[in-house]
Amino acid sequence: MLAVVLLAMGFVAGSTLAGLRQQISGAVAAKPGGETRQTLLEAGWQDADQGVFTRRCQDNCRKPVLYGGGVVDVMEVNCLERPCGEIRVAFDVVDGRGQVIDRIDEIRNGRQGERLQIVLESQNSEAHRFVLQSFSAKARLD
Repeated sequence: MLAVVLLAMGFVAGSTLAGLRQQISGAVAAKPGGETRQTLLEAGWQDADQGVFTRRCQDNCRKPVLYGGGVVDVMEVNCLERPCGEIRVAFDVVDGRGQVIDRIDEIRNGRQGERLQIVLESQNSEAHRFVLQSFSAKARLD
């Protein structure tokens, strides 16, 4: 009997501490289905391709650091309302004068409900920013 009481007390203490740790860190557990079209649009997302949303990464981003020049950015893709399938993005790399100096093409795959991060990187020392030229998300329907 004593073992059961000690086990129950340990369980209660552990769950209480876990709840306090979550409140202190400010972490909020993501609820399945908590994101909606409206909440994404209010948070700065754009409907890029019929239920697939994109934006430059703002929340949980850890951009790599480039040494010696260049530029890096992260694009988020949210496959909220349908499977993304094959995601194709093309970016122009632009220098400080606004001239295109390079092009980056990326291909990724995404499933419905998934949020992806596409890291864009140019080590060209003249690179200043990325300009999105094309985006498509083509899901294959069987």
